[in-house]
Amino acid sequence: MRYKYKVRELKTTNQKDIADVGEAIEMEAMSLKKLKAKLDHKKTYHVEYTNKHGNFISTGIKGKEPK
Repeated sequence: MRYKYKVRELKTTNQKDIADVGEAIEMEAMSLKKLKAKLDHKKTYHVEYTNKHGNFISTGIKGKEPK
């Protein structure tokens, strides 16, 4: 695998705030698109990784919805 991603599940609270849930899980995938296919589409995740240009990326994503 080319990239290592640190993935944390995010949970919304009653006041629409977002809070971390649990520890960071390290996952591997060839691209962010392929990582999204592995994640649950009903949950929101916080992902951190370093791209091919050496830039640190920290973003919030959801998994890919099945057809």
